[in-house]
Amino acid sequence: MKASIFAALLVGGAAAFTPAQAQTQQPEPAKASGPEYQLFLMGDEMALCSSMAWTHCNDTDWLDGESMRTDRYINLSDSYVTPMLDDALWPAHRRKTRDDVKMAIEILYERMRSEVVPERSFQEEFTRRATRHLYDSLSEREWNLIVDHLEMPAPKGKHDTARINLTKVRAKRDILQAMLVQADQVRSGDDMPRIAIAAAGARDPITAAEPFISAFVSLGAEVRWLPIDAAVNTAQRTGKCDELDEIREQELGTWKRARVFPNQHKEQVEFCKAPLQGAKIVDWADAVLIVGNQPNLVRKAFLDPLSQPTDLMTSIYLKMRANKLVVGATSDAMNAMTARSMVASGTSAEALRAGAIAGEAPPFACGKDDSCPRNMNAESATYHPLGGVGLLSQATLDGQFSELGRHGRLLRVAATTNTQLAVGIDTRTALAVNVLNGKFKVLGERGVFFGVGAQQTETAVAATFHYLVGGASGQMTDNGVRNIEFAEGEGVVQEAPTTRFLNNRGMVDSLRLLCQKRDSFNLVQNEFRLMVVGDESTKRQKAGGECQVTNARIGVSWQPETW
Repeated sequence: MKASIFAALLVGGAAAFTPAQAQTQQPEPAKASGPEYQLFLMGDEMALCSSMAWTHCNDTDWLDGESMRTDRYINLSDSYVTPMLDDALWPAHRRKTRDDVKMAIEILYERMRSEVVPERSFQEEFTRRATRHLYDSLSEREWNLIVDHLEMPAPKGKHDTARINLTKVRAKRDILQAMLVQADQVRSGDDMPRIAIAAAGARDPITAAEPFISAFVSLGAEVRWLPIDAAVNTAQRTGKCDELDEIREQELGTWKRARVFPNQHKEQVEFCKAPLQGAKIVDWADAVLIVGNQPNLVRKAFLDPLSQPTDLMTSIYLKMRANKLVVGATSDAMNAMTARSMVASGTSAEALRAGAIAGEAPPFACGKDDSCPRNMNAESATYHPLGGVGLLSQATLDGQFSELGRHGRLLRVAATTNTQLAVGIDTRTALAVNVLNGKFKVLGERGVFFGVGAQQTETAVAATFHYLVGGASGQMTDNGVRNIEFAEGEGVVQEAPTTRFLNNRGMVDSLRLLCQKRDSFNLVQNEFRLMVVGDESTKRQKAGGECQVTNARIGVSWQPETW
């Protein structure tokens, strides 16, 4: 695109928000007792130190293979392999790949000389030279299909045992403990807070929920599993609770969970057959934590096909608005907390090249098995125009933000849907929000991006923006952000900088230039360009090696004609 048009977009972004507009909001409600923040938006998956994820631990001496589950085990016998090769599971055009998988498993069996092997060993052997090409050609669905069918039942009495206080990343420990503190304010009694865990954004909710249940128990909280997911919602709505294991295949892309987790499967079926049970768990809880990384699955768990909230989601919303419930959400499941248009998938590069598409996210790596929807590819930027579950009213959301360079896709969705405020939250970071008055605080060691008044052309997006790091605070409104207070101190991790902004931290790393008396910078990555401009209205302040900024302007463009 022409540089003059791009510059005009940057100027337009600046004009889209003024302090006067922010002052037209309704007066704040009177302060009520209860938690100061009811909603915790966590920018990454919050992976914990656990017996099955010991690489996240800063100490492994506590692990005990005799009492804890430490791995998934794969069975290479015919009784497990043959059902996985069924024609019904493999489209006709992928049957040759299916046959190659059969031969690969025979090779692996000869190599390992055992019918039962740990999943880690199975994957390591599959990615060795003889079978690496086949592994690389499999879609995510196909790999999950293989592993799920070959997985053996979880050992009785052994669980994925987690410890928050031993998790390597201190910011993750601090964020979860901060949520626990707010949950403790719900009843303000001597009892420990009550936490309900819902892995509604995970492909395999039973596996995903277990370490979080264990982790909060280790901190002394009372914990219950809230066993809702897209499959349970569908089964409950259609009266097919006894067919839950089959419905999981269609709704979640998960197989054989009844075999692997018979007790948890039975608990989900009983939950499915008791429509009021979910609301009872919410009534019991002081906090609900929703984990996972697929926002579309969260929508399908808590909304009906017409995008209306289920009774369970209504109970969560009403109790939170009454200041008697704290809700947390992790990773891209966090995207679904919005009432605005919901970012579903895609890369910034594809958002700038092809725009944002209203619709379901394409299957991950769908190009490998030709399962991409028409006019989409594996990187297509998609959004749901009717929004998510509606717990945050002011902004469209995006997680894992700076680390994956998602500025282009978030601003493209915001501009396409005329959403005034767009919020991107980095990994190791959370945004604690008071949903009653819009006040917020940034937690963790990285930052939060606020894009205001996004505008677009066919190949570019631009907006006014603020970038705040852990310890900063402010107030969200329908028009933007006000009452910003910068963070002080050295609580932010400073990493080696990069200039890659499409899929890495190049944008926020380069913000340091604005704190060094520069008013602008340009970054180029392939045929894409990023521009950041500050002026006399731009405020900036260092914190922990990073640069906090308010009222600067950002523009990202695709410029193929220059290459």
